[in-house]
Amino acid sequence: MAFCSFSKDFDNAYTIVENKFITKYLPEADGFAVKVYLYGLYLCENTDTDFGVRAMAEVLKTTEDKIQEAFAFWQDYDLVEILAKDPLTVQYLPVRSTVGKPKKIRYEQYADFNKELQRKMQKVGKFVSPGDYIKYMHFLEENTIQPQAFLLIAEYCINKQGENVSPSYVFNKAKKLIRNGLTTYEQVEKELSNYNAHEGDLLAIFTAMSAYQHTPDEADYELYTKWTEAFGLTKDGILTAAKKLKRGTMNSLDITLTELFEKGKTDAAEIEAYITHREMLTSLAFRLGRKLGIKVQNPAPYVDEYVEKWYNYGFEESSLLDIALFCMKTERGDFNSMHELVSSLFADGIVSAEGVKEFLKEKNSELKLFTKLRTICGGIRGNAANLSLIHTWHDWKFSDEMILEAAKRSAASANPIPYMNKILSDWKHAGVYEVNSIPEPDSRGAGTSSSPIKRTFVNPAIEALNAKTDRERYYALLREKAQVRADKFVAKANKDARFKELSTELSKMEIALAKAEVFQPEELPVLTKQKATLLRERRSILERLGIEEEQLLPQFVCTKCSDTGFLPSGVACNCYNPE
Repeated sequence: MAFCSFSKDFDNAYTIVENKFITKYLPEADGFAVKVYLYGLYLCENTDTDFGVRAMAEVLKTTEDKIQEAFAFWQDYDLVEILAKDPLTVQYLPVRSTVGKPKKIRYEQYADFNKELQRKMQKVGKFVSPGDYIKYMHFLEENTIQPQAFLLIAEYCINKQGENVSPSYVFNKAKKLIRNGLTTYEQVEKELSNYNAHEGDLLAIFTAMSAYQHTPDEADYELYTKWTEAFGLTKDGILTAAKKLKRGTMNSLDITLTELFEKGKTDAAEIEAYITHREMLTSLAFRLGRKLGIKVQNPAPYVDEYVEKWYNYGFEESSLLDIALFCMKTERGDFNSMHELVSSLFADGIVSAEGVKEFLKEKNSELKLFTKLRTICGGIRGNAANLSLIHTWHDWKFSDEMILEAAKRSAASANPIPYMNKILSDWKHAGVYEVNSIPEPDSRGAGTSSSPIKRTFVNPAIEALNAKTDRERYYALLREKAQVRADKFVAKANKDARFKELSTELSKMEIALAKAEVFQPEELPVLTKQKATLLRERRSILERLGIEEEQLLPQFVCTKCSDTGFLPSGVACNCYNPE
């Protein structure tokens, strides 16, 4: 059903325009308003048609808002009645019963206004049509704003839009100022001078974020006002943040500045220090992720939850990287497990680089001993719980030789670790701390509580476990060697300040691309192009340093299995060569 219909008193059966409408209302109305009235009158004859205001807007090549404004105009004259606005429902009333009167506009009083408006428009090659004149004069009649103030607004819009300026653009700008109570020449002049004063600041921000290449619009001014007035950020502080962002949008800058405001950073020096600190922590989060063997997509949660805490504890970067590598070797390859170890060290007062180095030296020594135990016994997981036993056994005053001897005597056991604990505990209580002091097994060849098992054969299952352990250790050493080589080349490249800076920028770019893919897909082409530019510059620096791109990544001996021992299909690789 069409949205326009006759009232019960409207008995005309045809689309006929009454003479009273033509003589009384049409001469004073805007041409567009007449067009809407006539088309609606036509729809009243076609009430069975499913024709809404959106369809009418498409036919008349206009917007739904403008159509509603036109019907509101006719409602003032009692020619129609708007029964509902959503959805728009209009009822036509008979012209003969109208009591409303057309609003008479004394055009002569706007002669100077029209002349000045035409002069301003012609500066950009724009000509004001008679129909547009009527729109401007109707706006002045319906809004309490001084004509000279309105001319200031029109001139501002002309400077912004050039020959593309339209009455609707001018009206929208004027309505915003009117809503804020700015209606006099002095008030409007002061507000627009603020816009002009801030234009240079915004252009400087756009230059700092080279992705922006346009003149400021209303949204840009609103953001700038929020930053300076609501947040209290200084002009230099905002520009500093934009320079640090380098490539971005006003929305991404707004996110950064909102974070700075929440952190209480408002001036340039504070912002510079804060962002530099965050960049360092972000870079560290990525590097720690690589050491732990995990891929960090979005570093922000890792920085907030872990890295910043560790840094505030007083740990140095090199210490944290060493701890991360140790965690990866001991089956604690995630940030949460590393946090447990770092918190434990902090609780024990082990924070300095020297203290951490000494701690890891001891732990790595224990790890080497544990590797030998796995070779002997096989099937022992290198987790934190098992590794902690090495420290316990050393506290019991046992030498590595004695611990290895206990492993040999426990190798035939299905659970070597508990059996080793039992053997070493018995030796401790018996005061046996030398291999040549270990008592011989009884005549039956079976071990008692004080007589360890005499190993007379090797269980096939144990042999298989030993072989599996040897194979895993073989590949683990290959991967570690490849990673160490890659780390050396990365360290060499990072001695170049610009290369290190590019690495940070590329990390941020990956985050920006991930966000854009979800929230702002229209920005993907620009960001992708910027990433390609950064990569070209990065390759140029590597060529100058004599480093190949591939050398920054681990170069594995076997390209088929990447030194894991298994192909992507899960089948064991044939590259195993322990000799």
